Amino acid sequence: VEREVNVKDLLSMTSGLVYGGDDKAGRETEALFEEIDSRLLGDNPVNTYEAMNRLGKCALAFQPGSAWQYGASADVLGAVVEVAGGMRFGEFLEKEIFEPLGMKDTAFWVPDEKRSRLAKTYEYDKNGELIPYQGNHLGIISGMDRVPAFESGGAGLASTIDDYARFAGMLMNDGSLDGVRILKPKTVEYMTSCTLNPEHQKYIWPALGGYSYGNLMRVMADCSKAGILASPGEYGWDGWLGAYFCNCPREKLTFLFMMQKTDSGTTALTRKLRNIILGA
Repeated sequence: VEREVNVKDLLSMTSGLVYGGDDKAGRETEALFEEIDSRLLGDNPVNTYEAMNRLGKCALAFQPGSAWQYGASADVLGAVVEVAGGMRFGEFLEKEIFEPLGMKDTAFWVPDEKRSRLAKTYEYDKNGELIPYQGNHLGIISGMDRVPAFESGGAGLASTIDDYARFAGMLMNDGSLDGVRILKPKTVEYMTSCTLNPEHQKYIWPALGGYSYGNLMRVMADCSKAGILASPGEYGWDGWLGAYFCNCPREKLTFLFMMQKTDSGTTALTRKLRNIILGA
């Protein structure tokens, strides 16, 4: 590499780290996550620190800071927090965010007394029918039935729409909620701003028309290029199982839509609901 990967690269997904693909970086990263998945339920699971140190030995898809590609950058940030905070990533989140905000149902696992409330996850079979999903993905134990060794910075929290609403409300309120300050207003302003340059922007997915990216979130930069109704400066993200989050500061509107289906992300239904809500 011409220079080391830095924290800004990780926050902007300009690090060269990927989740998979046909190139050397993709193959090596996929092999690592397959090993993490294979050891999830055994006696010697891969922990966050080990997993990300192993990832650091994988090839990069491009020179740090030269392009944009969604990948394992957020997972590395989880390990960075562990080292900087001197505690496990999940413990840090509980101490600094979940407990102060009253997010009582958010963690990397679900204890026995709450397990009956855990929603089932589904996938399509070869005939296009919905069936329960029984696998594990990207180092996440889908059953959520134990404290995991690997606490991912990019995935894996179990939560509720009420807890998520408190987190979203904190961001909407410039970093505080119910008298509890989590972040300074300037930090929230930076977190919810675009950080990509014009060269990076060339690599943004076509489906994200009008959006830029920064600090692990899409940020609306040009509503005229969006394929849906949009709000200037709106920000958020979606998950592999269809958990969709969007804050629209101009309208003081939070949009949360939760699904439990693999390979979902932002669905056609999500886009329709957005259009109805923002067009009302």
